[in-house]
Amino acid sequence: MDIVNKLQRLLLKRIHPQDSFTLKSRNIYILPTREGFIFALLILVMLAAAINFNNSLIFFFTFLMASVAVISMYMTQQNLLGLQFSIGYVSPVFLFQPVVIPLNISTSRTRYSIAVTLHNNKDDPAVYTDVKEHEISTVHLISSTHKRGYFKLKPLVIASRFPLGLFRAWANIELTQDGIVYPAPEEVHNFVPHQGGESEGSNPYGRGMEDFSGFKDYQQGEPLSHIHWKAYAKEQGLLSKTFSGSSHRDYWLNWSELSGHTEQKLSQLCRLIIDAEQNGDRYGLILPGKTINIGTGQKHYHNCLKALALYG
Repeated sequence: MDIVNKLQRLLLKRIHPQDSFTLKSRNIYILPTREGFIFALLILVMLAAAINFNNSLIFFFTFLMASVAVISMYMTQQNLLGLQFSIGYVSPVFLFQPVVIPLNISTSRTRYSIAVTLHNNKDDPAVYTDVKEHEISTVHLISSTHKRGYFKLKPLVIASRFPLGLFRAWANIELTQDGIVYPAPEEVHNFVPHQGGESEGSNPYGRGMEDFSGFKDYQQGEPLSHIHWKAYAKEQGLLSKTFSGSSHRDYWLNWSELSGHTEQKLSQLCRLIIDAEQNGDRYGLILPGKTINIGTGQKHYHNCLKALALYG
């Protein structure tokens, strides 16, 4: 096994990341399997018996079996030759969540029992698939995440033992992808966000402050600025102004207002961004050396999380 691992590491040094990859003869390696060695030993025993007894029937079966082995080796190599690989869209994940990698495989003719594994990933079994002629077969590989930022995809091992299992042909490929790992969200305690405004590059959309819509009875705790003082002066009771429009807040999430080391702050900001998006609030992000203006929506949400993932 040490020899096989050393050979594999040596072969991996010869590959480089590519957007797509097509297997050619020079990329494919082939060796006998354990069953293949047993089959070869059986051929040698039969050959020795044929020579010893000078029996033409044994010679016939010996050379027949040897022909089967040679044809099997050729077909195993041909089962990989010409396969085309590319990576589909990799959805962003949070740190320590598994990432799903969609591997697209296509070919000009049908191939059988193609095994796909991540290099040195012994915990998960190989994923097998048949690839039909002029169709795209998608294999979903799962990998763990241990670091925020751009996801580093391990080299892929593409293998086949088709048709008889006497030989194993394999190829190592490395593909580029756009996966990203966000920080793991962490709960934040006693954090009061700084309200946004025009001076900070945003329109003031505070709670219901867009258009005046009427009056209602004043409720304790409402801002004094909402009280209709003219009506109160005319002894019409204590009324409060109501406004139509957005009922959500407008604020900044500032790195400097959080405590802890770098990763803790990133995790806390991650949680605040998730909560703000779920609440429908408008929010902006202030990091050392980078500011994202107040906004909302999925694009803004992922831009903020990406800034956290790539910080530093």
